[in-house]
Amino acid sequence: MEAGPIKLLKLLGEHKSTFNIPVYQRNYEWTKDQVKQYFRDVEAILEENSGGGHFLGTIVFVSNEKPGLIMERIIIDGQQRITTTFLLLKAIYDLLDANNPAEKGRKEEIFDTYIINKFVDDQYKLKLKPVEDDRKAYSDLIESVPNAKESKVFTNYELFKTLINNSKYDPNSIFDALSLVEIVYISLDKNSPKENPQIIFESLNSTGLSLTEADLIRNFVLMSLDYDDQSKLYKKYWITIEKFLSNARISEFIRGFLSMKSGTTVNKQKVYSEFKKFYYKNHYSSEDILRELVKYAKYYHWFINLNSDIESINERLWSLQQLKSTVVYPYLLELFDDFFHKQVIDEFELIQTIELINSYLYRRAICAKPTNALNKVFASMAKNVAANKNAGKSHIDSVIDYLMSKDGSAIFPRNEEFKRHFVEFEIYRSRKDIATYTLYSIEKHFHKEVVENIDLTIEHIMPKVITPKWNIDLGRDAEEVHKVYRDTIGNLTLTKYNSEMSNKSFGEKKDFYANSNIKITRDINQYDNWNKESIINRANKLFEIANEIWPMPVDNYKDTEGNVLQSSIEYSISENLNVTGYKPDKLIFDDEEIVVTTWKEMLTEMCLQLLDFDRELFYSLLQNNNYKKIISTNQENFRKPINITTDIYLETHFSAKDIYSYIQLLAKEYGIEEDVYFIIK
Repeated sequence: MEAGPIKLLKLLGEHKSTFNIPVYQRNYEWTKDQVKQYFRDVEAILEENSGGGHFLGTIVFVSNEKPGLIMERIIIDGQQRITTTFLLLKAIYDLLDANNPAEKGRKEEIFDTYIINKFVDDQYKLKLKPVEDDRKAYSDLIESVPNAKESKVFTNYELFKTLINNSKYDPNSIFDALSLVEIVYISLDKNSPKENPQIIFESLNSTGLSLTEADLIRNFVLMSLDYDDQSKLYKKYWITIEKFLSNARISEFIRGFLSMKSGTTVNKQKVYSEFKKFYYKNHYSSEDILRELVKYAKYYHWFINLNSDIESINERLWSLQQLKSTVVYPYLLELFDDFFHKQVIDEFELIQTIELINSYLYRRAICAKPTNALNKVFASMAKNVAANKNAGKSHIDSVIDYLMSKDGSAIFPRNEEFKRHFVEFEIYRSRKDIATYTLYSIEKHFHKEVVENIDLTIEHIMPKVITPKWNIDLGRDAEEVHKVYRDTIGNLTLTKYNSEMSNKSFGEKKDFYANSNIKITRDINQYDNWNKESIINRANKLFEIANEIWPMPVDNYKDTEGNVLQSSIEYSISENLNVTGYKPDKLIFDDEEIVVTTWKEMLTEMCLQLLDFDRELFYSLLQNNNYKKIISTNQENFRKPINITTDIYLETHFSAKDIYSYIQLLAKEYGIEEDVYFIIK
């Protein structure tokens, strides 16, 4: 490593040198305010008239000698400042007068020393080589191409020209001031393991300089390569990924990809670190991992945009999309690869699997089941389905077996519970989107030719605001009926004329309903009156259709609605379970499986993990009365104390039920009750 202070123009003016912005870096994006501030700093050098300069910061690069004695500087940090300086130099060059003898020599000096390399191959002609998206704009700017495409490069160049023209200093003086600007350079040896550019880059960006997980991953995959190889793989693979997904979506996609590969949920804040572990553990090359990411990114693109080549699959993906449950994507990635790439399942099996998942998710939404359990369900689904298939079951039976075996907060709601909630759930108030999806799906189930979903709105048959006429029609319990049933599915329908019907009486609304081209709305006309009994009757009829659209598979797990715990199933610590009579097998904390054989061990391991997670918070619990029976600095307070750290003792003489309750309490104190799981023997 070489490092030290240097005049910026001395670095940029080195003979036969190029400054390459790697493809993994972001585009040039300095704002007008940043450009103006830079220019003010340069002007300040002249105003102070002290001969001193301005410190612009640190520039980090990897040096690489190319054929023809060209010194290539690959910029790791400082690309925005470097690019801005070249734009200022070009602006000064263009404003100097070639017909003025005093300025002609300076003009030639700037162009031949700082903007181009003379007497070299064309690929090294320009001193600055921006990222791909900025390269054409910068090349056009240097070559003064007329009517060049608008870009940040041109915008900031034009701004510099305006600032120079409005300055009290002439272009020559501005250049003199720029020649006093100083930087600290760090030149890394790419062949030295102690000077790993990736580690340096991570250190420079550890304070959160707005880089996404996708940015860090792209840099990690490409940074170790030569510049030419970086460019080749970037164009061949990463640009394809970016065509499929936005930058934010890429981070989300890679999280799903890692969850699929590992069978565990990956923390949003740890996608980059988990990706590196996965990369090294599986001995990937840059091209191998990029090739695989492109394949799965295409599937993810289909999930979001519903544009696979098979329309029947897109229809099922649309249904999943209405439920807004992206946690299913890790399993869908594996499922789609099984069909489109590995070809180990057929189209029927793919579609039936998506429909089963849709039933599972829809029933859970109607029954208001917590969504936190779903991350684990779908992260580990591929592994569990594969295990069932290896045991001799068909693909569909393996999927059914896995989903129907779920218990507690992850349960597949059975028909009795599903019907009760379907009829009684205030779906409009709680999940208006699901209400629309439900009614539209039921209407579509009757016939294929349905009104476009985008044209429809939800109509309250008994209106949202009760009127005197409705008070009379509903009878003496009108207020209670309105409160309980107003937002339930039985009182909702689809229409294109919601505003016209408003709070009209049921008799007046029936004329609209009778002429509706929507069957579920037209059928309301068969009711003579609209009251509690009518609403419940209609809800039950709608349920019969819903039960066909979102069916429950054959149930071989009758005990799952009770409190019979099963081995090998991951239970969330947030579930209120009766663990008496069971023994733990594993505690799962931060996706790490910790083997335990007793509840005493599970409590001890939980406390040790919490100490490591946030020691200060754990010590604060000593002052909390909720924990005085389990943690203390005095072992004399306990019957069977265990020393878990230098000055803290843990009481372990509790029943399984009490230990489970204390673990729940501790997890809640740390705000991680939805992230801790356990398995019983």
